Amino acid sequence: MSTTLDIGLTFGIPDAEGRMFPVKGHHDGVPTKMAEYVFRSDLVKKALFWLSGQGGRSIYLTGPAGSGKTSLPEQMAARLAWPCATLSCNGRVERADVVGYLGLKDGGTAFIDGPLTRAMREGHIMILDEGDSLPPSVTLVLNRVLEGGPLLIPETGETVSPHSDFRVAFTGNTRGRGDTTGTYRARQVQDAAVLDRFLFVEVDYPTQEEELSILAKKYANLPKEIAEILVNLAKETRAAYQGGELGAPISTRGLVRIAATLISGIFAKAANPILEAINFAYGDGLSPEERDGVQKLLETVSA
Repeated sequence: MSTTLDIGLTFGIPDAEGRMFPVKGHHDGVPTKMAEYVFRSDLVKKALFWLSGQGGRSIYLTGPAGSGKTSLPEQMAARLAWPCATLSCNGRVERADVVGYLGLKDGGTAFIDGPLTRAMREGHIMILDEGDSLPPSVTLVLNRVLEGGPLLIPETGETVSPHSDFRVAFTGNTRGRGDTTGTYRARQVQDAAVLDRFLFVEVDYPTQEEELSILAKKYANLPKEIAEILVNLAKETRAAYQGGELGAPISTRGLVRIAATLISGIFAKAANPILEAINFAYGDGLSPEERDGVQKLLETVSA
């Protein structure tokens, strides 16, 4: 039985306090709630509009790696008790992996529902993680589905009508029109007719204040001054990346990984524990020259 919750109190949006949103009943497919998750009000408002179904059933969350694109719909679903099916996508995913296939069932041949078909029948959120890496031949199959239309199963002739609560979320490092940076080479150019069916939301890195809040919530014993150094360093690496001086910036996910490494104490006896943690969790994936550049940035923000 559905109840409601206060949007403002649940997602930390003061100007939305008193506004209610439906909450679903218990279901095994509801994502695990991360108590320390920090919601961004501008993104929550757009995502709630999508979940309400008023502007269409499909949303495309685009932004840099590690900025929180996939965790946003999952953690909102965790609060709203909305079941999710998350499929990690790549260029080898086929229609059968998404829609389903003919297989053995109860001693005979039957159509085995894929995650999309199950989500349509049961009213779940279908999250296509890194959806921009899917072959266009697969996403074209979703054309009518993305705008709330039925799905035809050619193998059986069945037409699956979507449950009223069925939603689709794509996440991607590009907007489906190819990668112009050379950073995300596995991304595919998607059909314009497919892209026209989405609400688009840019999920950039959180603000520095938001990232400090994320680290404080997740690692309460991380000293504030160290958290500030890490957040400032992340900001500088992103500027260096944009300027072509670094092959990859420190993402929000990377910040959390560095903090976890520091808290673990494995470098507690090192001459420079912060630098060692940064290199282990991020810098050692760069070239020696880039790693030296990150060390200089660290010295600057630590001064």
